[in-house]
Amino acid sequence: MTGQVEDRREDWEGPVPVPTGSTAPFWAGTLEGELRYQECECGHRQLYPRAICTACGAEDPPFEASEGVGTIYTYTVCHVPGEPGFGDRVPYVVGAIDLAEGPRLLALLDADPDDLEIGAAVGVAFWQVSEEAAIPVFVPE
Repeated sequence: MTGQVEDRREDWEGPVPVPTGSTAPFWAGTLEGELRYQECECGHRQLYPRAICTACGAEDPPFEASEGVGTIYTYTVCHVPGEPGFGDRVPYVVGAIDLAEGPRLLALLDADPDDLEIGAAVGVAFWQVSEEAAIPVFVPE
């Protein structure tokens, strides 16, 4: 599945990812609207990207494209900005998302907190914040 990529470069004041080493393929995928996770030959799936498999220690596990869907495991509503550039965003929602493929990741939820519930289905979208990266955010399905 490909998620929509929305250009937020002019308005974004939050942190900007810097692709390096083993994270470069992940961030390249975000610019194409693709959420990527690593799947090792041992069968272990992981996200965020790492230079080694956290299950067996194999180097440079290959990337696979996620369906870009999952469910909300939990979430919190932030009323105090945790990062510079988020002051005008409060309240904003950060959630732990269980992807259909298994990995869990923390991400922004682009939704009204009153419209969210644990276990709800979400899909990925991307906010392009630089020439090198787009941040994955999730929206209710």
